[in-house]
Amino acid sequence: MSKFNAAFILLIVFASVISCSKETNELPAGSLKEIISFDLKMANGTSFTGGTVVVSIQGDSIDITIPDNINLSQLIPYIAIKGKSISPASEVPQNFDVPLIYTVTAADGSTVQYTVTVHSARAVIPTVYVGNGNDFYALNALTGMLIWKYAGTASFAYSSATYDSGIIYVGGIDNYVYAFDAVTGNIKWKNLIASTGIESDAVYVNGTVYVGTNDDYLYALEAATGQIKWRFLTGGNVSASPTVLNNVVYFGSSDGSLYALNANTGDPKWQFQTGAMINQSGPALVNGVVYVGSRDSYLYAVDANTGALVWKYYADGISLEQSSPTVANGIVYIGGWYNLSTNAKGSLYALNAITGELLWKKLETGISSSPCVANGKVYITCDDLKIHALNAATGDNIWEKEILPNSANPAVSNGTVYVGGGGMRYFYALDSETGDEKWRFPTPSGLMTSSPLIINASGTAYYSGSSGLMQ
Repeated sequence: MSKFNAAFILLIVFASVISCSKETNELPAGSLKEIISFDLKMANGTSFTGGTVVVSIQGDSIDITIPDNINLSQLIPYIAIKGKSISPASEVPQNFDVPLIYTVTAADGSTVQYTVTVHSARAVIPTVYVGNGNDFYALNALTGMLIWKYAGTASFAYSSATYDSGIIYVGGIDNYVYAFDAVTGNIKWKNLIASTGIESDAVYVNGTVYVGTNDDYLYALEAATGQIKWRFLTGGNVSASPTVLNNVVYFGSSDGSLYALNANTGDPKWQFQTGAMINQSGPALVNGVVYVGSRDSYLYAVDANTGALVWKYYADGISLEQSSPTVANGIVYIGGWYNLSTNAKGSLYALNAITGELLWKKLETGISSSPCVANGKVYITCDDLKIHALNAATGDNIWEKEILPNSANPAVSNGTVYVGGGGMRYFYALDSETGDEKWRFPTPSGLMTSSPLIINASGTAYYSGSSGLMQ
C-alpha cells in the first residue's frame, strides 16, 4: 500500500471517530425538553419587587417562594423552555394554591414533567406541632396559645410529624398521610395509603416523604403531591420510624428484620434479622453504624453499609422494642420496656456506642418511650408517671415531674422540654434546667400524645431524639 493511500485511510478513520464522538456527546436538537427559567407576576400583570421571588429548579421540581399575603389563585407564569411547547402555556393565569404539573414537549414528541410548588414567605412564629387523640395541633411554642387545629376522625397520637419548606407531613390511624400548610393548617394534599392505620413517623428527605404502615409496607411519597413513588412489602407491621442517609432508608419491621433500601427506588441493599419483632424502635444512624432495639432483649449495632453485626447488648430479658435509641457524644441511650415472661421492669440504658459496653442503667420503672439528649442531659418519660431529667454522662437524677405521660416522647428546643401528659389531659412546656412549668395546653380528646415537632423562629426543626436519630 502506498504512503498516500495509507494516509488517506487514516484520515477517513480519524474523521469517522470524531463524527461518532460528536454524535455520542451531543443531545439531538429534536429531543430537547427543559424549563430553563420560571417567573411569576401578580394577577394584574405587575412584577413583584426585586428579590422577593425566589425560584429553585432542582431536577423535575420547581419551588418558588413569593411574599406573604399574596393570592396564589391567579398568578401569571412566565416560562422559558428548550423544546417545542409547554402545557399549561406560559403567560396563562393559574391557581398555585396546590402544586401544578407542567409538561414540556420536544420536537420529536417526547415529554418531561415538572412539579411547580409555590410557597408564601411568612414570618415564622416558633411553633410546636403535636397529635393528641383525633386532633392535630399547632401551638405557639413560647406561649402555648392555639394557632390552628385539625379535627380528624382517628388518632394522630402515634405517627409524629416531619417538616420542610413550610409544609408539615404526618400520618394518622385513619390511613391517610397529610401535608398541612405549617402556618394556616390548610391541607395541601392527603393520600389514603393504608387500611389498618399508620403508626410510623413520617420522615422528609430530598423531596420524598418516607412512612411505614400497619399493612406491612414502607412507602416513599412525592412530597409535592403525595403520589406514591414506590412501596416495599415486609412480613409485619412497619410501626417504627425510618431513618434516611446517603440515599439509603433504614427501618425495622414487626417481622423482626432491619432493612436497608435504596431511597430512590426501594430496591433492597441488605436485611438483618433480629430474634423478635421491632415495634416502635426506629433506627439511629451515627458514624456508619445503625442502632435498633428488638423484643428479643438485644440492642443491635449494625454496619450501615453491609448489614453485618458490629455488636449486640443483652438487657437481661427486657424487651427493647418500644424505644428508639438516641446517640450523643459516643453514648447510645435506649429505654427498656418489660420482661414479657416475668413482668420485670426495664430501665434506661447508656452504652458505649463503639463497644456496646454498659456505662450505666437507671430508672427501673418500665419505659415505653424514647430518650432525648440536649445540653448534657437525657430526658425520658417512664411508666412511673413521670418525666425525668438525668445527667447524660452519669445517669444521676437532676429533676423529675409527674405528668402521666403515657409513653409520650419529649423534645427539647431553646431551653424548653415539650412533652405530652395525656393522663393529665395536658401538653406541657417545661424549663429544661429545672422542670418548672412554663405553660400547659389542654388536650381533652385523648390519653396519648405523639412526639412533638418544634419549628423555631429561624425555621429550624427539632425532633424527639434528634440528638442521635437525625445525625
